[in-house]
Amino acid sequence: MIRINLLPAREARRRIELRRQLQIAVAVVLATIGGGVWGYMAQNSSLEAHRQELARIQAEITRLEAVVKEVQKFEAKKALLDKKVEALEDIKITQHRPARVLADISRSLPDQMWLISIKDTGNGIQISGRSFDNVGIAAFMENLERAPSFRNVELVESRSELLQGRQVVAFTVMVRLIASKKATS
Repeated sequence: MIRINLLPAREARRRIELRRQLQIAVAVVLATIGGGVWGYMAQNSSLEAHRQELARIQAEITRLEAVVKEVQKFEAKKALLDKKVEALEDIKITQHRPARVLADISRSLPDQMWLISIKDTGNGIQISGRSFDNVGIAAFMENLERAPSFRNVELVESRSELLQGRQVVAFTVMVRLIASKKATS
């Protein structure tokens, strides 16, 4: 009988099969390594883009913080200037008050009457004076009521006195001031 040794052929097929498996394994490993390298490069590129975006945003934040500080300085200056303007307006209003009040008192003063003192009591004005009769005092009080600066005119005191040999009436009147335009608005 003839014997044929098939072992080398089987072994040759097995080697070819192993080579193919090895080639497939190497291709899979290379593909995996290539995919890993590609993923790494993509992630690295994305990471670098994010870092650049973060640096740009931080630079923008730094720039805007400087702008915010400048705006806050301007707001503080504006508030200070507003306070100064308000103080000047108050001074302007109160500056005209004494002149206006004295002008109204002067216009309200009838003949045969003179004033001794005018005192600011905080919530009004106390006016003291002398008159030759009670009619003059009544006319003075009516004139004060009609004046634009005053309201609630009240006679506090009225008494008869002798002045240089002549009989006069000493009086004290309390007058409330009307609030300034700024206080009412």
